[in-house]
Amino acid sequence: MRTSQIAATCILFCGLVSVVWAQKDASDAKEQPPEKSEVRKLSDQHPIWFDRGRKMVIADGEICLRKGTLEMFACLQGTKEHESIVSVPIKAMMLHAGLIAIGAQQGTPVKFSPEFKPASGEEIAIYVQWKDDKGKTQIANAKDWVRKTGTKDTLDTNWVFAGSYFWNDERNGEKVYTAESGDLVCVSNFPTATLDLPIESSQENANLSYEAFTDRIPPEGTKVRLFFVPKFKKEEAKPAIDEKNPQPIEKPEPMPKEEVKEEPKSETKEEPKTETEVPAAETSEAEKPAEKEVATE
Repeated sequence: MRTSQIAATCILFCGLVSVVWAQKDASDAKEQPPEKSEVRKLSDQHPIWFDRGRKMVIADGEICLRKGTLEMFACLQGTKEHESIVSVPIKAMMLHAGLIAIGAQQGTPVKFSPEFKPASGEEIAIYVQWKDDKGKTQIANAKDWVRKTGTKDTLDTNWVFAGSYFWNDERNGEKVYTAESGDLVCVSNFPTATLDLPIESSQENANLSYEAFTDRIPPEGTKVRLFFVPKFKKEEAKPAIDEKNPQPIEKPEPMPKEEVKEEPKSETKEEPKTETEVPAAETSEAEKPAEKEVATE
């Protein structure tokens, strides 16, 4: 990655984190999360959004592999497509920042020494939405596309927000987010992963624990939309997507119409009443991408 790209990504992350914590400090601890969709784009150059209302991060990508052993479920575009089911044209730091923006808690990456300690962090469920060959919108739990090698047993645990880590580039003194090497959503344990499994899973090629569940995955090149949904332990509200019975999300909730406030009546003279039209709510530019349907290959 070029120095300018790294710097821009770090600035984006730091800015979002500052905004999130400032809002958190100013809010009432008992305040309930907003009911309406609040979709905002994380980058003008990348297809990734976050929704504070429904507590999810949304990113577009495409199927890059249907058969073979896996180290990733999803990688960054142009990195590890040979061992990932989905590739996404974003920066790993953007997913990290989006998860923090919706309240997900970062944990710690996997450790191998002096003894194995699995990755920790907020539990994250992932859903994949696409259009089939008949143009019908489909949605699946990402776990159902991953199975234990040589079996039909699907992945039985969600990912956790491990959060990767930074290292200092001694050549220029800049901090580098290590997941930018491609380790976005891993099924083999990597300390560089943004999302990892909270269980032991080998990264050795001869002992890879998981493979693609070919029969359940649409053709390579199919455009997909990923939904990253934290499974908040203390969340009382109903999750945005039902893990056991996921339903397609075509677009966010409609924006409420503006209320027209009546002018106070005059005590001396009553003005004739006139009808006032309520203006239709405009859809913000940030919400438009979330309304976009996934293209069919």
